[in-house]
Amino acid sequence: MTAFGDIHAMASLLGGGDPDDTEAPYAGSARPTAAFAPSALPVMKDDGVPIPAARPGGDARAIWTDEELIDDFDLDDDAETDGADPRDGVDGGSIVPEFRFAYKQAVSTADAFLGMAHHKDPGTRSCEDLVLVVHLPGVKSKNELDLDVRKDRLRLRSDVYKLSVYLPHSVDCANGVAEWDAKKETLKITARILDDEV
Repeated sequence: MTAFGDIHAMASLLGGGDPDDTEAPYAGSARPTAAFAPSALPVMKDDGVPIPAARPGGDARAIWTDEELIDDFDLDDDAETDGADPRDGVDGGSIVPEFRFAYKQAVSTADAFLGMAHHKDPGTRSCEDLVLVVHLPGVKSKNELDLDVRKDRLRLRSDVYKLSVYLPHSVDCANGVAEWDAKKETLKITARILDDEV
């Protein structure tokens, strides 16, 4: 077969040719009579995998049901929640206090002025400590607070306030420090960030 014949055979195999082509077809080629479409593919045999039925009721686009989204971290064994939604700032009679996360990074003068630490950048991945500052107006003493810090979450309770929050990084919960500032009525919790590789 010649090079022209090879090219023309490939063109006829791929779909027929150019609609602007005014030349007569090559003597040995056959033009397809119908355009290629997915519907022209043969129907294959069913593989036997059942297709799940749509869930009755609710949003058809929902991935999970409301029951599947319950997180037991917020639930107390010793208190009823009265059905309040924690996102509205009230959690079963307790108030969710204002809080914010901050990060601490150990930077020496050699790092700041000489650029000695090449592995450090301003991002949170280069920080050593995670700091959580919780504003608790009306609390007079740290003895009124019950604090539970775990590797990936924190729970703080008092007679008025309740805070249950997942931490953005895993922390060393055994060696953290909690400082109470009575003048500002804030609790500052500092914990060492653990490497993800550990």
